[in-house]
Amino acid sequence: MEQHTAMPGEQIFRITDIEVAMSQIDDKIVGIFRFESSGPLKRGPILLVIAEINGTGYVYDQLIDTINEEAERSRNLTIEVDADPVTRFEKIVQNLNDAVGRFLEREPTPINWSRVNIYVIELSEGHLCLTGLGQLMNMFLQKQGDGSFKTYDLFGSLEQPVDVNPKKVFASIICGDVNMGDVLVAGSRNLDRLRNELRMKERLTTLPPVTAALEIRQDLERQAIPDDFVAVVVAAMPSDQPKPLPPVPVEPQGKSTASIERLRMTEASTTRQLAPSIAPRNADTTKGEPLAPIIGGPLGLLNKMRRLVSKERVRDVATMTSLRGMNAGFGTFLTKKRKSLLVGIVALTLLILVIGSLVKYQRTVAAERAAWNSTYDGAKGIIERAQGESVYSEDKARRSLSEADALLTGLDVATNDRKQAVDKLKDGAKELKEKLRRLVTVPQPAQIYALPTEIADGALLSPILFKGNLVAADRSSRSIVALNLTTRDAKKITLPDGAANPVALAPGRESVIVAMDDGKLFAVNVASGDVGPLSIGSGKAQAMTDIVYYANRLYRLDATGGQIWRYPSASGGFGSEQAYLQAASTNLNNAVSLAIDSNVYVLTSNGQMARFYAGGQDGFSLSPVDPPLQSGNAMWTMADGQYVGVADSQNKRALLFTKEGRLVAQYVSPAFKGPRDLVADEATKKMYVVDGNALYELALP
Repeated sequence: MEQHTAMPGEQIFRITDIEVAMSQIDDKIVGIFRFESSGPLKRGPILLVIAEINGTGYVYDQLIDTINEEAERSRNLTIEVDADPVTRFEKIVQNLNDAVGRFLEREPTPINWSRVNIYVIELSEGHLCLTGLGQLMNMFLQKQGDGSFKTYDLFGSLEQPVDVNPKKVFASIICGDVNMGDVLVAGSRNLDRLRNELRMKERLTTLPPVTAALEIRQDLERQAIPDDFVAVVVAAMPSDQPKPLPPVPVEPQGKSTASIERLRMTEASTTRQLAPSIAPRNADTTKGEPLAPIIGGPLGLLNKMRRLVSKERVRDVATMTSLRGMNAGFGTFLTKKRKSLLVGIVALTLLILVIGSLVKYQRTVAAERAAWNSTYDGAKGIIERAQGESVYSEDKARRSLSEADALLTGLDVATNDRKQAVDKLKDGAKELKEKLRRLVTVPQPAQIYALPTEIADGALLSPILFKGNLVAADRSSRSIVALNLTTRDAKKITLPDGAANPVALAPGRESVIVAMDDGKLFAVNVASGDVGPLSIGSGKAQAMTDIVYYANRLYRLDATGGQIWRYPSASGGFGSEQAYLQAASTNLNNAVSLAIDSNVYVLTSNGQMARFYAGGQDGFSLSPVDPPLQSGNAMWTMADGQYVGVADSQNKRALLFTKEGRLVAQYVSPAFKGPRDLVADEATKKMYVVDGNALYELALP
């Protein structure tokens, strides 16, 4: 176990390797290569190179050596560069591409890039950057505020071209922050199907990284699988050393500290305030009382009135008697002076009320404006964050855009300025949404076959590729249609009289296997047109929903029974059935389609997809799409391919995903009534879609 250098109390990376070598044959190259500073004071970033090459030729060894040598050289060159991690990593990737390009120019032996899976990762100061080629197992476990973890396919977020450019093998990079508690595990592809069995997520989120890696390796060794496994665990953890306390400032001798100075200033201010009360000045009786300044505000005028009212009345008895005589019986309290004073008081009161109302209104307006600006700035920041997340994780970007939409919907747009500002933000979010939707609009797809227009839609179904032909079932005439993809000639083969309706086709070794809705099977020789029955063991199976022929066995999807049945090949057909599913959390009673590579995929009518291996369900799921995938009619994949296709007639589209569940494209067209089935040939980059009773040809990415 190694750890990246950090200042005391800061974040460090703990890196642990998992290596188990039990392969009986030398058929591939796997390894993890680490480049970092040596010695007790490690500095600079860490570079990790993870490689899995399905081949052992000399050229592949030289390719690995070239990448490792350049990775070490570039790291040493850029270690002292004062630049942000992204700029530094871009330089390293450029150097790697140049080195590989020079190697390929002088190397006569061609490289089969479909066999090469190499990823380069840089770790530095809470930051992670990566680039890569091919596919490797990986899980990025991001720790949430409540202590839980969210799982992301980090490598699947990296955009990769379909064809490798020899001068730019590493075509793109992604970078992002790594926070305390985050964990990344990456390794050879054979670990992908064992991640649940090895309880990777549970161990990596509950145990220290070294302990988790040790238990995973021990489990692999106990299972004794004849293969080579490698993986690396990177955990972001706090440093064991505490942060140093801040230094205490030292005052020069003979001078007061800041606190003493503040004490003296307070003492002087207090003395000035209390002095008139302790030792009042002698009143100057030679001058009249000065007028309080009205400009000083309402308080100045009030003080003046208070002093006028509170003046001492005349205490001379003779004067008081003469005053009474002058107004005997006709005196009044509201003298002219007092009336003026009362009018002034009323006017002042109204003025105070008006000023108070204005101040309160202005405060309310200011508070509302501040709240609006805060919400607007928050939505703007989330949209800007989603722009970056779209490179790092499209699912995260979609969630951020939904959060921004909720904030923008609640904003008041009563004024023109506010409406324009909100509309501008919505336009920016809409542009990113369209990008994340990955729409591929085909104005006029190429129609290569169609049944007569008078036949009701849904008669043409279950397209498969078989020996250069596109084969489909025609329920309207109980026949099989074989379309030569080179000449585009169509051949129709009629099923025996009295046969039930076909429901599914599967390519066999020498013929096409046709499943009927009454549970029977037929073998159709496309070349000769011969049709013959196939035996199949009877037992617990209740329905014939879909079939797949894989690894010398027939797999049968039974939606009514909620099971997948497996039949071994036998003379004249297939033997007794065996239940394939051992544990499943998905209800298969609404299953509609089946596909198999080394895993078994099942699509349900509500658009959910489940994946199984060795009879157990793993945590596979499709990434969210816009609009959401809430219905599904059929699916397709192939053993050596990289895509999974889904037909969605409700939303009139065909969708393409990677086998990690990431959306690649949504195919839509004005010509579509509602795609019901599909099949693809990744070698020729063609996809064939059944829509209505027509077959359309589309181009794969």
